[in-house]
Amino acid sequence: MTPLPAEPSGAPAVGYLEGLNPQQLEAVLAPPGPALVLAGAGSGKTRVIVRRILHLLSGGTPPGAILALTFTNKASGEMKERLAGALGPGAQRAWVSTFHAAGARILRAEFEQAGLPRDFTVMSRGECLTILKREMVRIGVNPERYAPRELLDRVGRLKTGREDSAPGGGFAKSLEAVAAEFAPAYEKSLRAAGGVDFDDLLALPLRLFRGYPEILDRYRERFEEILVDEYQDTNEVQGRLVRLLAGERRRVFAVGDDDQSIYGWRGAEIENIRRFEKDFPGAQIFRLEENYRSSANILASAGAVMARARGRREKRLFTQKPSGEPVVYFGAADPQVEAQIIFQRLEKAGAGEGISWGEVAVFYRTNTQSRPLEEEARRRGVPYQVVKGQRFFDRTEVQDLSAYLRAAARPEDAAAFTRILNRPSRGLGPAKVAAISGGDDLVSQEAARAAVAEGRVSGAAGGALEKLLGLLEELSAKRAGPAVMLEELIGRTGYRSWLSEISRTSTSLERRRSAERGLEGAREYLAAASAFEERLREEEGIMPKDPEAMTRFLEEMALSNEADEMEDEGGKLSLMTLHAAKGLEFRAVAVAGVQDGLLPHSRSIEEPESMEEERRLLYVGMTRAKEHLMLSWAAERPPVGSTGGAGGWTSYPSRFLDSIGEDLIRREDPPEARRRRPQFREGWGKAAPAAGGSGGTGGTGGTGEQKESKIPDQALGPFSPGARVVHPKFGAGLIKSRSGTGDRAVVTVDFERVGTKKLVLKHASLEPEGGGPGGGPGGGVDGGESPKV
Repeated sequence: MTPLPAEPSGAPAVGYLEGLNPQQLEAVLAPPGPALVLAGAGSGKTRVIVRRILHLLSGGTPPGAILALTFTNKASGEMKERLAGALGPGAQRAWVSTFHAAGARILRAEFEQAGLPRDFTVMSRGECLTILKREMVRIGVNPERYAPRELLDRVGRLKTGREDSAPGGGFAKSLEAVAAEFAPAYEKSLRAAGGVDFDDLLALPLRLFRGYPEILDRYRERFEEILVDEYQDTNEVQGRLVRLLAGERRRVFAVGDDDQSIYGWRGAEIENIRRFEKDFPGAQIFRLEENYRSSANILASAGAVMARARGRREKRLFTQKPSGEPVVYFGAADPQVEAQIIFQRLEKAGAGEGISWGEVAVFYRTNTQSRPLEEEARRRGVPYQVVKGQRFFDRTEVQDLSAYLRAAARPEDAAAFTRILNRPSRGLGPAKVAAISGGDDLVSQEAARAAVAEGRVSGAAGGALEKLLGLLEELSAKRAGPAVMLEELIGRTGYRSWLSEISRTSTSLERRRSAERGLEGAREYLAAASAFEERLREEEGIMPKDPEAMTRFLEEMALSNEADEMEDEGGKLSLMTLHAAKGLEFRAVAVAGVQDGLLPHSRSIEEPESMEEERRLLYVGMTRAKEHLMLSWAAERPPVGSTGGAGGWTSYPSRFLDSIGEDLIRREDPPEARRRRPQFREGWGKAAPAAGGSGGTGGTGGTGEQKESKIPDQALGPFSPGARVVHPKFGAGLIKSRSGTGDRAVVTVDFERVGTKKLVLKHASLEPEGGGPGGGPGGGVDGGESPKV
């Protein structure tokens, strides 16, 4: 082990304990045995995990005897950097990785007993979907009835034990029952391609340990302590793996926060953290309650949201920071106006000047909410990035180039070769592919060589195929590293010139943009390969030409996630879902759509546990903010999943805000609407039902009379029913009705000279009578709706 730096006296260094508050220090110095650290938002959990590792090392624990598990590469990378800063190269011997990467490492070491090839490939979700769809066609499973993505998710749940033991509840044609019947065929096809999927990286080690107790004993003997970050996000199989590896020693140091458990929809099991003492008898519980991130007002407001939560472990977060600005909650007429006001408020708070746009974020519940926000950002010239669910590795160009790498490094990989056959176009369409493969769905390089030799593929297509096979054979023999291999493949296969040609000459704007994104993605992938090689060489002494470098590179890319794809530089505003915001922090945060139907989501309102997860989701979003937090809602918003059209939809403030006192949150309407606030606030002050409860007929927390209400007219701005307006051609008139939202908003106007006209508001060139939004009876809460539309 690399020793810790010594003090001048020669005594063991104790510097790793400096800067810890009393609660953190108590957790770091916990005696051997199970320990659960309940780490509130912004309380320094990563610091505690890293210092705990340093404490173990200072006590003589070898680095290789430590297993630290995280959920993102970003989190594990941060831990590794902090450890390297304190220990130097010796820190690399500790196992610090994501659950999936640790599973992959175990399977590579035990590949024979796991029934896998030595150089198995970790398939991305996109590649798994391709294999699954091929099997669906072969078996005759209708993709219109059983969505491939949902079927893949159900198969994964069966693998990892996250599905009931009786799939489908007795219904033979249910999705669960079809998944149970379909899983073996999918598994066989996946293995034939030399691959494993993400669920295999958890399920196969579990199967391995149960089938080979001696292997489990070896890993139990190796790891003296297991540290788990974000324990509340573990699913059932991850919990079982931790318990198995801990064995009778039960040395598990888990850090988590049940208040931040927001991934139940993808299998996270909050019961793992709730039953920790039962799973690990004698466990000590520590609480980190001092928040170092948020102002006192933000922290208190977020705490008030959680005050009505059910089944949570008690935590009383506090901060030494000043009270700061109050949390602001405001309404708007529709999502477009909501976006306008959000940007106005952010700029007023200093965004773009005293606060870099890179330190600002706007969160939302669903991806469909991003469109008006993006439009407003472009209109104002604000640089932004949309942090989406699609990972970098799942982009088309990255999947193509990864397939090229696999085909060169592993010639027997028929799935990879089939993907690249006609990318770029080589005249090898479906008929030619059938001629090459003899009717099979997959084409191997061996079959392709036979087809060329036998003349089943000739002419230009045959020549192009022969050239591709020769290049792959040459590169396979060359044994180059990922970066060199990629550079040659991008150039010599014509991939770069193919995309460049499309970006210059295509008559389709979308195709040109897609090609430009492809070129950018290819450059990013090449840069990632170079950075990976450098890191592997410096940290582990593995040279790029070593076959392990290629395997490790493809694996690391496949195991990246959306949180790892965020740009750290460039000063861009971040737009993202609340789920993607977990683990991040910003000086200024706006949360759009804080209203019933979105937060809580309409799907969750009748399910108590789902409602509690929605509450936690809002809490996570609020606690990302350091200095400024603003929440908004739109009075007229299409239901989730709606494609628009005529008609408006009633919306009400989120019931989750009922428990925040007026001393903490400033509820604001634009000046022109304040005189109508009692109508606008209809139902605001009524009591909500108890958290997670059912029933209630009034206010923001209930059903019944709320559902029968209409959107208050004054919430629709200066062009609401009853407002007097002027048209440049038709003259003065009175708005009789309004329907639709945003660009589809339509008003029916009774003009004095020409009678009734129905106009699309966006293009109507209407002005309020009196010359401004406050000049007539149509003043409304949007405050940003232009007087001239």
